[in-house]
Amino acid sequence: MTGRSMMVNVQLLGYLAKYSPTQKETFRLELEPEATIGGLLEKIDLPPDLEKMVLVNGHRSNEATRLADGDEVFIFSPAAGG
Repeated sequence: MTGRSMMVNVQLLGYLAKYSPTQKETFRLELEPEATIGGLLEKIDLPPDLEKMVLVNGHRSNEATRLADGDEVFIFSPAAGG
């Protein structure tokens, strides 16, 4: 089990792109097997109190959502509606 990792594709939309470790909106991130959204957010130093919405493969997710190799993760600020 040691030495294994997985890659996920991450897209930080809008002003959240400033938290990208590559300075690009879209990047690949190496994570430990069975990593969660919470672990991903910590790895990219996204402030925990920042309001955000996370989609994994098009489905709304939360910090406990487990990730799998090749997942597509979109992180964005929810739009103010009215």
